[in-house]
Amino acid sequence: MNLPNALSLLRIFLVAPFLIAVIYRQYPLALALFVAAGLSDLLDGYLARRLAQKSVLGSFLDPLGDRLLTTVAFIALGVQGLLPPWLTVIVVAKDLYVALGAGVLYFTGNLPVAEPSFWGKLTTVLQLFTLGFALLSAFAAISTVLLETLFIATGLVTIITCLHYILRGIRLFPSTPKT
Repeated sequence: MNLPNALSLLRIFLVAPFLIAVIYRQYPLALALFVAAGLSDLLDGYLARRLAQKSVLGSFLDPLGDRLLTTVAFIALGVQGLLPPWLTVIVVAKDLYVALGAGVLYFTGNLPVAEPSFWGKLTTVLQLFTLGFALLSAFAAISTVLLETLFIATGLVTIITCLHYILRGIRLFPSTPKT
């Protein structure tokens, strides 16, 4: 296993202690774990490119780690009232729709290697910033205007990304059935 893949696995393994910290309202610890997981995301991608260690395993582990961390974080922080419920629903629904679409494409033999789009990357960055600031707001004074702006921007970009991936997936289907 190469270093980028190990970092992706680390991010996946950090999800459980992060969730435990959130459940017990240990928000500074939860934020530290969340930042560590976020930094591992940046570092694994950088190292995979820099060290020429891109791999098929990494192409699955990296987005899995991202989605697992953000989905768990949005649900946990939404339940605890640190995020608006509508935003939690949008983020989780987008991830479910994209995963279901990828499954349909895979099982119909139409799924090429999944490449993240600009919109997907922008959504991930916005979601990570939103989660970080929401966690920080649990124990430090954060501008309500900043939080509300992040919530709205994250929700809108997540919806755009969902529609983008749906349209991209529809284009992968052939116009006539395979025989």
